[in-house]
Amino acid sequence: MRTRLYFLTICAAISVIISPYRSGAQEPGAANNPIRVRVAVVKGADSAKIFIAGNFRIIDHLSGSTLLEEKYLPETDLVATGAGFKLGEKEVSGNVISVEPVGGTRIYINERVFRGGIKVIKDEKKLTVINALDLEEYLYGVMRNEVSTWWPMEALKAQAIAARTYALNQVAESRRRDYDVMADVSSQVYGGIFSEKWRTNRAVDETKGKILTYKGAIFPAFFHATCGGSTFDAAYLWNIDLPPLKGVKCRWCGKSPHFYWERWIPVRESEGKLAAAGYPVGDMIGFEAVKRDPFSARILELKVKGSKGDAAILAKDFRRIIGADIVRSTNFKVTLVGGYVAFEGLGWGHGVGLCQWGAYYMSRAGKTAAEILEFYYPGSKITLKDRPS
Repeated sequence: MRTRLYFLTICAAISVIISPYRSGAQEPGAANNPIRVRVAVVKGADSAKIFIAGNFRIIDHLSGSTLLEEKYLPETDLVATGAGFKLGEKEVSGNVISVEPVGGTRIYINERVFRGGIKVIKDEKKLTVINALDLEEYLYGVMRNEVSTWWPMEALKAQAIAARTYALNQVAESRRRDYDVMADVSSQVYGGIFSEKWRTNRAVDETKGKILTYKGAIFPAFFHATCGGSTFDAAYLWNIDLPPLKGVKCRWCGKSPHFYWERWIPVRESEGKLAAAGYPVGDMIGFEAVKRDPFSARILELKVKGSKGDAAILAKDFRRIIGADIVRSTNFKVTLVGGYVAFEGLGWGHGVGLCQWGAYYMSRAGKTAAEILEFYYPGSKITLKDRPS
């Protein structure tokens, strides 16, 4: 049976999540209304493939009036028009529509199938498609994309609690936006029903209602693949100054396949990426790590030396510019070797919060989900919300 996360009343829920850093926040309990998560599964696209294998209706999101009611929609292109939207040969008016399944109907967007309904927003002729669904069912579609189904159950449960906490925090932070989270690595990777697996669903079910709090308040429980020996202080990345996100020394992820990495890319490619980002250094001459975090050894600021001048760039921005799959973390060394820029470093990801491969090896050593979370988020507390029996 699918599980849901409930709060005592919707007001109690709001009192917790709208002030995620306020100490002494009221803890939620059971209620009849589940928490919903709005996931942007398509953003700023010219079109999207849509297929509906059953009864559905399309509603004008503002007026609530039914625009179209059908029993089936073959795979077709969903595009924006001047007056509204076009689904193959069918047209509906409006700037925001809701597509609601009837009964057990599922909606497919770009060959992925989603629980719940979708909202489509038109911005000029660009589309944003938002899947709104229950928090616990959202986590079903997240877990397999963040960790492997064959990992020990305690590691999976730790990930489920962290992911639930992160999602609730994003719901709180995004009240005035059209969506709470993206479906990609900028939030948590969400793949819909096709991403669901039995063991990861079980980890969600066995931790239902469990979140992390600090002094009674939900906080953003960030996580990443491999820390490389030390997690990172969130204050350097997002100006979040919380003890559970200050960083810890980690001896657990040394056997991770991502602990050590090395990448080489052509110098001209690097110069082009920097110029496009507003750093026209000309011909690269060298690099200097201007500032490092003494705790984690991650670079905070990098100087790129070039024939047209030097550029001081925050390491987090440099990683984004060159590519997060190339510069896998900001704990790296970089040199020029012939016509290439050579990187070597430790860890994969931003480094804040839960080290996923560290959690894997901790669970292999017999540590529980609670012990894993206590280690990576020091000072936090697992809070179990009351639920209807």
